[in-house]
Amino acid sequence: MQTGRRTVTTSAAKIFTTATEERSDVGIQILAASTNSGTIYISTNSSITANSSDENDGYPLTAGEKLLIIERNPNDIYAVASDGSQTIWFAIV
Repeated sequence: MQTGRRTVTTSAAKIFTTATEERSDVGIQILAASTNSGTIYISTNSSITANSSDENDGYPLTAGEKLLIIERNPNDIYAVASDGSQTIWFAIV
């Protein structure tokens, strides 16, 4: 299992950017830090937006919320923040 944290900004980007990230057996657990002031949007769509397009909005996570994504390849997950810099914690399981 690999764990860590990432900073998410208002520019949509892959959460995992290197090929050294582990492949998942089950999925990726993502937790929005309890200190976040904005919302983080998570998606497997590279065109993800932050609450501005019904077709491209990701799944919203506010402070303290978590999401388990059933996805074997962590490099296929994108995130964008509604404002500022927000933090997520992750576990690849």
